[in-house]
Amino acid sequence: MPIPDDRDGRGPETVPGALVNFYQKLNPRRQPEESLPLRIGILASVIIAEVTILAMGYYSPLNLLAVPVLTAAGYVTSWKLRHRRNLALKLFLSLLVAVTAIIFLRELATNLYDTRLPLVKMLLWLQVLHSFDVPSRKDLKFSLASGAALVAAGAVLSTGMEYFLGLALFSMAAVVSLVYFYISEEAQRLDSRPQVKAGYVLRYAAITWLAGICLAIPVLFLIPQNLEARLYTLPFSNLQRLLGDFSGDVNNPYYPSGGDPFSREPRFNPDSYHGFNSYMDLRSRGYLSDDVVFKVKSAGYNFYRGVVFDRYNGKGWDISEERFDEMTADPPPFNFSLSNYLAPETRTRVETFYVQQDMPNVIFASWKPIQLYFPVDRIKTDQFQSIRSPYQLTAGTVYSVISDQPLYDPDFLRRFPLSRESDLKIDPQYTQLESMDRQGLERVEELAARVTAPYDTRYDKAAAIEDYLKENYPYKLDIPPQSKDMDATAYFLFEQKAGYCEHFASTMAVMARSAGIPARVVTGYTGGEYNPFTALWEIRQSDAHAWVEIYFGSAGWVPFDPTPGFDYPSGGAQNPWVMGKIFSYLGQLLGDTPAVGAIRAAVSFSLSLPFMPTLALLLGTALLALVIFRGSERLTRGRRRRRKLAMAMDRCYYSQPVLRDYLALTARLQELGLRRQPGETLRSFSHRVCRFLESDDFSRLSSMVECVRYGGLDPETHGAGAASLAGRIRERIRCRGTATGIA
Repeated sequence: MPIPDDRDGRGPETVPGALVNFYQKLNPRRQPEESLPLRIGILASVIIAEVTILAMGYYSPLNLLAVPVLTAAGYVTSWKLRHRRNLALKLFLSLLVAVTAIIFLRELATNLYDTRLPLVKMLLWLQVLHSFDVPSRKDLKFSLASGAALVAAGAVLSTGMEYFLGLALFSMAAVVSLVYFYISEEAQRLDSRPQVKAGYVLRYAAITWLAGICLAIPVLFLIPQNLEARLYTLPFSNLQRLLGDFSGDVNNPYYPSGGDPFSREPRFNPDSYHGFNSYMDLRSRGYLSDDVVFKVKSAGYNFYRGVVFDRYNGKGWDISEERFDEMTADPPPFNFSLSNYLAPETRTRVETFYVQQDMPNVIFASWKPIQLYFPVDRIKTDQFQSIRSPYQLTAGTVYSVISDQPLYDPDFLRRFPLSRESDLKIDPQYTQLESMDRQGLERVEELAARVTAPYDTRYDKAAAIEDYLKENYPYKLDIPPQSKDMDATAYFLFEQKAGYCEHFASTMAVMARSAGIPARVVTGYTGGEYNPFTALWEIRQSDAHAWVEIYFGSAGWVPFDPTPGFDYPSGGAQNPWVMGKIFSYLGQLLGDTPAVGAIRAAVSFSLSLPFMPTLALLLGTALLALVIFRGSERLTRGRRRRRKLAMAMDRCYYSQPVLRDYLALTARLQELGLRRQPGETLRSFSHRVCRFLESDDFSRLSSMVECVRYGGLDPETHGAGAASLAGRIRERIRCRGTATGIA
């Protein structure tokens, strides 16, 4: 259907033509960027950003190969087609952008609790599509900005130190690109194509990069972290739906299952703690490895609860009778019922676990979990509120837990006397020691009575047992095998007199039971070591631990840790200073040498000073003020220099007839709407004017201007010729102005 259009006397315009004209107005043609080194620098920056994200393992290996290769192909294509409008290509890319958006929305619908991965994936593929259409400098700037956005997203997704390699490489490539941006813009402003050696650019970029690093590191040291910041995304791996039922028993691939574990020789595997089973054999001996088993994003140090044991048999602990409740959620989260236990104060913690090695099907979490984001549609919990997955936890599994941690005050717990009617409501198994041999039980009961005799309340008796074990028995890993004819607790107390964490926990639970206090043993992990570079807690195999839970009636089960050198987290304030955490982390990596200890002590002392926050703020402010002052001084100096140069150029222009005539003609052309664009050279502008005037006189005058301005020729040489050309051009402009209705 034709559309009437008589603006130029060309007759009616067709619908396709109207659409093309409309699209051309929406996508005006910009001056193509001719700097090949600039394009190479931007391409390197973008590919480094993409590989930094893809190497984290969140996306398939196909993406790791396809995204960088297609990005490079896109930049090559865009370089070859930079002088064309490429309307068909742009329409095709627009269609692919719409498809990418649809895929993003579909993936987003399946993971509403963590939008980061779908969003970053969409950004990656938008970067690929955009690489096929980057003709101008503005497009290249957008590519660099989106690459920086990818690197920033990597800071959130990263769980390892490898990210810093990508960050360093990207920042280097980005600085080189910015230097080439400056060179290209100055060349356009001066209407010249200077030849700048790559060595000079790299040297200048290296100095700039090192200066930025030197400024960033002190600022990092001086900024305190907000350790109580909440996580607003709840990541977990791709959902797996279970076909059929599962038992809920602990499934540890590193230890044999079935039969009576206490009737065979004790087993030990350095790659998994023997307490992560349906039993814990106190006769086991060995050293756990220091391999990182999982990393945790958390606001503070915590213990992570795994398996609970309630029955003691003289050789170890097991679970008397497992009763499971099945929970379903499709999609997650799993919501746990809030307990009726009393606590003077609670603290909500949102924590994300990144599994680094294959683990049992035990879901570790801070006590007490209220919501679980785990990548299955069914889980089971036992009577101790331990959580089981239908599958073993494999490397790469991610899950999140929201816990409502009770914070107990000793004065609050002292309100509970030794005997309470509420104890009758719990399983009597928590106070039984029938499996102990009589002689060993009598000796333990006698010791427990002597230790707890001065105290009346349940808390004071439990705390007395805890302190007695911490003060009188060392924590040692190089202990001999247990005597086969002795009870494990009696052997620890009266013969061995040293041991592992499970020996301390088991002994406290037995002594508490002998004093009439319900107790049970818990295995899990301590909080590990905080890595200030990744902002994650690194939990190692050697951080596996055992502690005790004591029953306090309406207050529920309260944790105690009798192992020397370990204390159950109390919710106290954490050190917010990054510098202290870095020295602590490096100290652990380097070992406890005297030099490291002295540095750590000095840093700890300096950070404990009351005026340290004020001093850090003053130093940071002074450093920032110095940078701003020096930067503004250089900027002012540069502006003053450019202003003087412009004034000198103006005087030069108006003192030379050729340049004076040229400026007057360009001013008249501007009145006719023919203005030189910011990215347009003198030569391309003169070609456009010649087409408008239907004469090549303006091009010849522009050549004279170039000779006078850049060639150093005497203006008087072209004086007569320039005046004649200017007169003819002036007449042409007058005629065109009359034709267009402009006087």
